[in-house]
Amino acid sequence: METPVIWKRPDLRYPTPFDTIFFDIDGVLIRTIDSFLATDIATAEYVAGVMHGLGWGQGGGKHLLTHGDVIAFKQVGGYNNDWDMCYLLATLCTARLREWKGTPLATRSIEEWAALSRQANIEGHGGIEWVREVMPASAQLDYGVIGDIYHEFYWGAAELRKRLGRTPRYLPDFPGFVHNETMNFPPDFFRRLRAAGIPNLGIITGRVGPEVDIALEMMAVHVGEKWWNVVISANQAPKPDPRALQLAIAGVSNGVGGGLYIGDTGDDLDTVYNYRGIKQPDDPEILMAMLVYEHEVELYQQRGADFIVGAVTDVVGCLPGECDGH
Repeated sequence: METPVIWKRPDLRYPTPFDTIFFDIDGVLIRTIDSFLATDIATAEYVAGVMHGLGWGQGGGKHLLTHGDVIAFKQVGGYNNDWDMCYLLATLCTARLREWKGTPLATRSIEEWAALSRQANIEGHGGIEWVREVMPASAQLDYGVIGDIYHEFYWGAAELRKRLGRTPRYLPDFPGFVHNETMNFPPDFFRRLRAAGIPNLGIITGRVGPEVDIALEMMAVHVGEKWWNVVISANQAPKPDPRALQLAIAGVSNGVGGGLYIGDTGDDLDTVYNYRGIKQPDDPEILMAMLVYEHEVELYQQRGADFIVGAVTDVVGCLPGECDGH
């Protein structure tokens, strides 16, 4: 197994023992750029274009948002819940096309909006609270309607009936972006981690309910077994709530000496930071590995990540004795 670690914090000290790795699902274990990110964009486009009848050149094939726009807001924290992300994007796009049309706010870049959202998040009123504070009320659709549209794009008609027992209202024939999801790891990945001395493997995810179920089903089929010791979903504690990490640690029956969590968003990193802020002296130390795009490396170095990797399988290079400190 190759172990390329893009970067390791120079002054890093490993906890002893180092026996545990917790994984995020979306963007880490499962490739979701064509499912959740696609759902976020499609929901915003549906709200602006279909529900509000607004135009941005879509007839000529122009897209309202890009994957990079969604990632920019994932970096700042506060939008780990995809309903919240959809609410943000739908509201922002609607306001730019209608309420703010012809004003400087309509041309303010996504990067500028993301920076403002990040500052609000640092000050404790980020995420959807910030959206409701700074964006026109007339551009804000009912949160439940946003959630319904999101579900229909993500699940598709057949899975919506099967998993949620609902009949689609907005997209009666949509196949569902969930079917685009693929695994980011080979079937023997977790067996090889345990052979390398990591007995405890778990999951901390922003998914909820049936979204967790289908991910676990797909991973179990891919691997041939249920490889995880514990699963903590957003129903139990939504990231960046440090209880998510506390619950994961408590859920490992043979105890956690120390280890790391690997994620790919600002909320993942903040979960570890928040845990460190409340952990007691006897609580296990958890390091943070960030799986990022090349343009995000410097950002997460500055924010204090312990490791930067380019693929989930590179986490083996974060084990004691493996990383050469690139």
